[in-house]
Amino acid sequence: MIKTLIPLCAVVVLFTPACAKRIAPVPSDETKVTVSRTDDPLPELLKETVLHFDYDESVLSGPDMMRLQKVARVLRAQPWSAIRISGHCDERGTEEYNMALGQRRADSAREYLVHLGVREDQVDTVSYGEEMPLIPDQTEEAYAENRRDEFTPQQLEVVGMAEELK
Repeated sequence: MIKTLIPLCAVVVLFTPACAKRIAPVPSDETKVTVSRTDDPLPELLKETVLHFDYDESVLSGPDMMRLQKVARVLRAQPWSAIRISGHCDERGTEEYNMALGQRRADSAREYLVHLGVREDQVDTVSYGEEMPLIPDQTEEAYAENRRDEFTPQQLEVVGMAEELK
């Protein structure tokens, strides 16, 4: 009996610290607390959501609207989530014109998301104009790929949000 008890006690002693509950330190004013969710569908959905535009246009197509409807469903279900829409252009046109066109493209997607019930503070926009081409080439195919909106997840300011959501 003692021969069986000694190995059992050794096993208990070895594994007890691993099972002990650890107490997390209390965050101070200088500690940033971030919440990350591994089951968040938004980042993967945004990677797949790229809108393309015709030359000199900022009008959303039917397929683009369907993509945005998926994004809107997730954003409405996750009021703590936020995104940034970046508008891009091909290199034709002046730098100033392309910055304005990129902004119109990003704003067009944002306005549609808000129309679908997404809160305005969940969607930020920026224009990169022609400054960040996806394909740095001077072909029609490259131009078509560079005329786009891209989506990235952002941090949402949550101070006071609990009151707004009531």
